[in-house]
Amino acid sequence: MTLDQQSNILFISTYPPVKCGIASFTQDLVKAIGIETSNIDIQVCALDKKEHTRVYKRPVSMVMDSYNLDSCIETAHTINKDNSIKLLCIEHEFGLYGGDMGVYLMGFLALIEKPFIIRFHTVLPAPCSQRLKIVQQVSQLADKVIVMTHNSARILQQDYALSPEKIIIIPHGTHNNSSIEVDELKATYDLSNKLVLCTFGLLSPNKGIEKGIMAMKAIREEFPEAVYIVLGQTHPNLLAQQGEQYRRRLQQLIRDNNLLQNVRLVNEYVPVKKLMEYLALTDLYLFTSLDPHQAVSGTFLYAMSAGCPIISNSFVLAKEMLDAKTGIILNTGSETELAEKAIGLLGDEQLRRDMGQNAWLRTRDTTWKKVSAKHAQLFSGILGLRNAKFASGNLYFNKSQK
Repeated sequence: MTLDQQSNILFISTYPPVKCGIASFTQDLVKAIGIETSNIDIQVCALDKKEHTRVYKRPVSMVMDSYNLDSCIETAHTINKDNSIKLLCIEHEFGLYGGDMGVYLMGFLALIEKPFIIRFHTVLPAPCSQRLKIVQQVSQLADKVIVMTHNSARILQQDYALSPEKIIIIPHGTHNNSSIEVDELKATYDLSNKLVLCTFGLLSPNKGIEKGIMAMKAIREEFPEAVYIVLGQTHPNLLAQQGEQYRRRLQQLIRDNNLLQNVRLVNEYVPVKKLMEYLALTDLYLFTSLDPHQAVSGTFLYAMSAGCPIISNSFVLAKEMLDAKTGIILNTGSETELAEKAIGLLGDEQLRRDMGQNAWLRTRDTTWKKVSAKHAQLFSGILGLRNAKFASGNLYFNKSQK
């Protein structure tokens, strides 16, 4: 059996123009697979309200309202009737699906007659009984379960009793760096002769931006030319619930502490090219997210792959990727500790350069080119397509499988 253009892989995920990390992840992955393979036709089933169907273009071929059980059932039947769809790749976050803890997904999967892979973007330790039951049931039905870190694989085995043979680790992908000189980029963004600290991502209270802002009080005393760039629009869910209240609170915090010259809130959802330019001109990246159980962060990996030295709160991915050569993990996560570590790095240009280079080297296996090749290999293996023309690359298996 070989692939042809009618042998489709269907991704089930949020997708742009929806603004969320999983939508961006899926778009980047689908685009990379399309570039690296010639025999796969990727389609997307976008998770959204049915009335929004018209806003989507290829590769989106259908829309499922994952908060409407009837829509989930109808979509499952539509997929089953489409003989060209050979495999589903489902992106999972509990908040993406309706019902108690996303149980509508089970209604969908119970009807699906196609093989499917599921990727857990978040894997929490010590699950409650309902979470445990859903993860185990979904995983039992799936051909393979993808996670992005070794820690997530370990938790699935130890806390959810999943078989290691079911689990595959494929890291989050990263983009190519900007080739424009740093001084030119800083001039373009009105940052000439500035020491630039940066955080990016959709804005919400769990990002801990307040600590970064407050740390700038002490940083400014040592480095008056330091500027902290907080890049990103307010998270759409927060925007729908509260409008821009949170952003206004941050702006007030900046004004109250006389930091208008040292902190910039850039209210943009920037395209990849512009994002990589911001990261290229960044002297120090701050990761201030407050969730210690966060399994993975695209923003964190993008900063590493762009060669940014990083100061990070302690969380799963930081523990896997950072060491004394690539960045700093905070012990307390306090603004005082953050300011102290930032001042130390800003005062040592050679150390920043070395950390940035080592961070870049650490992420060489996470380029979208390599990540897409691993997905293509996985698709081929599941479908038994030994003669398919896939790009080369080995899958990442957790340690118990090596």
